[in-house]
Amino acid sequence: MGERNLTLVGFLTWLAIGIPHVMRAIDSGAHWSFYLALLAFGVAFAIATRDRCDEPLWLWMVLLETLAALVCIWIIPGGFLAVLLVIIAGQLGRLPLLPAMAWITTQAVIYYALVRIEVDTALMMAVAYLTFQLFAYVTARTAAEEKRARQDLAEANAELQVATGLLDLSSRSEERLRIARDLHDLIGHHLTALSLNLEVASHLTEGAAREQVEKSRSLTRLLLSDVRDVVSRLRNEDPLDLGAALRSLRDAVPVPRIEIEGESHQVTDPIVAQTALRTVQEIVTNAVRHSGARHLRLRLREEEGALRIDASDDGSGTDRITFGNGLRGMRERVEQAGGTVEVASVRGKGFDVHVRLPL
Repeated sequence: MGERNLTLVGFLTWLAIGIPHVMRAIDSGAHWSFYLALLAFGVAFAIATRDRCDEPLWLWMVLLETLAALVCIWIIPGGFLAVLLVIIAGQLGRLPLLPAMAWITTQAVIYYALVRIEVDTALMMAVAYLTFQLFAYVTARTAAEEKRARQDLAEANAELQVATGLLDLSSRSEERLRIARDLHDLIGHHLTALSLNLEVASHLTEGAAREQVEKSRSLTRLLLSDVRDVVSRLRNEDPLDLGAALRSLRDAVPVPRIEIEGESHQVTDPIVAQTALRTVQEIVTNAVRHSGARHLRLRLREEEGALRIDASDDGSGTDRITFGNGLRGMRERVEQAGGTVEVASVRGKGFDVHVRLPL
């Protein structure tokens, strides 16, 4: 929302500066190249401030804005056309300090050379617009750093949520197995020994005493059966509500906005549960760090004995998919679980990931 507001302010500034100078150009019979340069500035600004404008295209568009602004200043040296240079400086927040300072200083020097007014006045105006450009750059740079900090925080939150879910799943499994082993090794063995002792006692007693021993044997066998049943249930994994885990992950990541489709899915296989969580985490991290997406849609469904995870975002996309450490690790993890991964992307049309995990 903040970047959109800055873009809107930039357009309004371009119009507020351009319209009076267009009127002035008409009255003075300025060359047609002025109108073309002013229009080129607006078009280049619109392209450079798009959400899906990649780095090389953005650099060329900002360079075109600079050339167009300097042409306008050269044709009509007076007025406030130098404000266009301030708009350009506000877009340079994506550049490191030294290149941006060199760009801004070059603009100021060329502006000083182009204005055909008294030297003292020209120098004063050049210095004034230089400070305006520096202020715009520092403001934009601060906003860019804050955006990166928010992205890093969202990525860390995603990692924390997944790690918490995996830790909870692992700790529950370990605790259940420990209790099951204790019941089997301690109570189970003692009950077995008691049952054997009662069987011996039944052969050594007669009458009412033997009847009571037989009842005790029956109760012991029943209790032993109950213990074995409890141990068997404890050894069965506690199912993970994958939908609830993903909703927790969604609440921890503000941008992109995550939409989850599909009902809750109970996953009992710990390998599938961990792989699914790690896969979604990598998808979210990729959207936060690389795609520039505003929305990410996740769809969960069970199909033909498998868990399907389909993800798509509205980021910048790419015509050439490179499997870095994150995507490569995700693919290896899914393949180890017996699943498959399909990744698709087109420049300007986002990023799609399709995962199939056998249940």
